[in-house]
Amino acid sequence: MRFRFSDDLFHDVCRKFNYYPHLISKLIIKRETVLLKYYGLPFWAVGVIASFALPSVPHWGVWLAAALVLLAASRRFAAAGMMLCVLLGAAYGVFRTEAALSAQWPLNGSSESVLTVEVADMPRGDGRRVQFAAKAWTEDGRQFDLLLSDYQKRDWAVGSRWKVSARLKPVIGEVNLRGPNREAWALANGLDGAGTLGKGRSLVREGGGVGLAVWRDAVSRRWQAVGAGSLDFSDGIGLMRALSIGEQSALRPELWQAFRPLGLTHLVSISGLHVTMVAVLAGWLVKLIFRRLPWIPAKPRVWILAGGAAGALFYALLAGFSVPTQRSVLMLAAFAWAWWRGSLSSGWTAWWQALAVVLLLDPLAVLGVGTWLSFGLVAALIWASAGRLKERGWRLAVRGQWAATVLSVVLLGYIFASLPIISPLVNAAMIPWFSWVLTPLALLGSVLPFAPLQWAAAGLAEYTLRGLVWLAEVSPEFAVAAAPMPLLVLAFTAALLWLLPRGLGLRPWACLVLAGFVFYRPDRLDDGLARITVMDAGQGLSVLVQTRDRNLLFDTGTAQAAQTGIVPSLNAMGVRRLDKLILSHHDSDHDGGLDAVSDIEIGETLAGQPEFYPNAKFCAEAQWQWDGVDFELLRSSENPVGEDNDRSCVLRIVSDGQALLVTGDLGVKGEAGLVERYGSSLYSQVLILGHHGSNTASSGGFLNTVAPKYAVASSGYANAYKHPTPAVQTRVRAHGATLLRTDLSGALVFELDGDEIFKGRLKKDKFYWQKKPFE
Repeated sequence: MRFRFSDDLFHDVCRKFNYYPHLISKLIIKRETVLLKYYGLPFWAVGVIASFALPSVPHWGVWLAAALVLLAASRRFAAAGMMLCVLLGAAYGVFRTEAALSAQWPLNGSSESVLTVEVADMPRGDGRRVQFAAKAWTEDGRQFDLLLSDYQKRDWAVGSRWKVSARLKPVIGEVNLRGPNREAWALANGLDGAGTLGKGRSLVREGGGVGLAVWRDAVSRRWQAVGAGSLDFSDGIGLMRALSIGEQSALRPELWQAFRPLGLTHLVSISGLHVTMVAVLAGWLVKLIFRRLPWIPAKPRVWILAGGAAGALFYALLAGFSVPTQRSVLMLAAFAWAWWRGSLSSGWTAWWQALAVVLLLDPLAVLGVGTWLSFGLVAALIWASAGRLKERGWRLAVRGQWAATVLSVVLLGYIFASLPIISPLVNAAMIPWFSWVLTPLALLGSVLPFAPLQWAAAGLAEYTLRGLVWLAEVSPEFAVAAAPMPLLVLAFTAALLWLLPRGLGLRPWACLVLAGFVFYRPDRLDDGLARITVMDAGQGLSVLVQTRDRNLLFDTGTAQAAQTGIVPSLNAMGVRRLDKLILSHHDSDHDGGLDAVSDIEIGETLAGQPEFYPNAKFCAEAQWQWDGVDFELLRSSENPVGEDNDRSCVLRIVSDGQALLVTGDLGVKGEAGLVERYGSSLYSQVLILGHHGSNTASSGGFLNTVAPKYAVASSGYANAYKHPTPAVQTRVRAHGATLLRTDLSGALVFELDGDEIFKGRLKKDKFYWQKKPFE
């Protein structure tokens, strides 16, 4: 048992030595050295992690002041040392992050560039385009790691080099209350920018030859050849490709939608869990072989570690040795080192050492979700096993699964604003099935291209997917509203307390706190108050209107925006039912997210083109009132004809002498019709610009009539259409309106309460490594 210094023991020893100064000083130095030795590394790691929560990079004077404080606290050597470790960790995290930011594509919107690109990884297709990672060189010799998209869907051989033209921009996505952070994803994966390829290209060098990417491409083609003669197991073959080489695009989007409500996405995306399981399997096989070869002189532990390390490294290379798999290998290497040294009995020590190694080599791992899934699973197992070190086998596995499930209640509820209700049961069955059956079969089929083996593996995968798809159709999800930070901290603490032994009597209190987190609901609005949120839907539109007891959604944005950002944000905002859904017209940037939004209960659907939607009614001219708030559906003519845009629904919300007007994609002709029919009654303090700020809308006469104080352009960052166009921006400002843009600010909030109507961004916090919001 390791000797520990406690305050009582320290004072007892001092009294025994009659307070001799030189002995006391030695004890102090010894005690503080022990504290630093065992707690310095965790504090350094905490500093690295905390650096990513800084709103801005501290001025050098702040660092100097912190150093002076540490100097003043030097009498408390341990405290000062630990604070120094935190400070050094934060400085290291900031330094490495700033270096990565400086290497990214310049922040000047999008620009056309001539590049020499080398295809670095297997291209991935989603039906609309082909995407691939590439190393790119500009004409002046600068090098960038880019994610390139080809909408011509041409063939790009791995290792080939081309001369191309591309429209490049930084990786910047939508910013809503919930949803993925594209900037964090790009930093965590080492991407400097993204681009769309032009039509022209010229070959500089053929692909092929040798190399990791070429080898993986050959494995992918072998799996595709298995399914060339039949489509019966096409999904199963796609799953084999995903599990063996990380080719996630081999799975249809419908399958990914099925994984989400079951909480199984982490099993299909190669992560630390897969690498760990392969390492354990390889080590176990080596152990079996070792038992039958007793004449080998080396210690069994060395062989087991070598086999596990070889298995993990092989799988990581087969999966492309991406940044997440590199971190997983590093984590396993740190744990293996602790086991080899015989210090794995202290699980937390090994855990902190592994985390510190990963953060030392790649501090940007903090921004990767996979990092926290990997380390979080191990931490949950260590925590749940406290005081139960004698447990082995299936009991330990069940306890680890239960620990991960309890902690996931808080993590999934906060990150994704929803909880897959049957996820614990499905994961309990699927984790061993994927880990010990499907993944090994995928690897065997990749290394040994034996047709019967590959067909058997693909068949098992196919029927597994069919069962999961059926289960997803009948599996409900529970939406979780965004809890305030104090409740979130209490919920996470309660989850940890729940995993402690029963005898402590803390589980009832932990259950009460967790229930409060799961069933939390935001405060209701006052009567007569309307809150309007213009979602960041990329190059699309989605506007949420809330009153005290009712919710209305005007357009759903694109399919991707709805799935990843809009629906999770609606859940986080406590929206459990949409009393009305208005689809302005039939266009994918306005109704593409209908399938995703349909997971929420919908009372009534109105549409400008109802023939395209089941159970939808035509949005005819109408007025109604909800909770003291007036709503008006307007039409540019009795029977609008012509282009789809001209058939857009128009909605005006009025309360307490204030109004907001949204016109969908209505063009100049439709705006003129509105002015002719309604005249000055169109007056509104807020106008959502038609057609995302296109030149085809927002005419001078219409702006004169509406006379908005704020004009909002819902558009994607650096979009190909250049919305909002310079001409529209000039017209808006010439009419005295303030232009607000979702591509620069993210989702925006307005309230019709008789006070200042613009309430700011929906998501308030911003970290120093983020570009958006730009204000």
